[in-house]
Amino acid sequence: MFAEDLDVFLADFGVDCVSEGTTFRGLLDEADRLLQMQRVSISAREYDLTFVTGAVTLRREQALTVAGRAYTVRQAPQQIDDGAFSTVLITPV
Repeated sequence: MFAEDLDVFLADFGVDCVSEGTTFRGLLDEADRLLQMQRVSISAREYDLTFVTGAVTLRREQALTVAGRAYTVRQAPQQIDDGAFSTVLITPV
């Protein structure tokens, strides 16, 4: 395994995030999703935050600030691919 600088991936599009006094960089994705519920389709916006896995520990219902805006963690983070990055669903407060 080789050493890589994960901060490079967040340099251009990353935003400042703060959770329980820990400051870290993350990528905020505000995607519109089409949800199917039986015969009804609902359009909803979901907020995903991608961050370096070891940068912070996030848990369900924890408060955090992303780019100066308050959010709450909706579910436990999930690691992406090799685990260097994780993603978590968040909800604006």
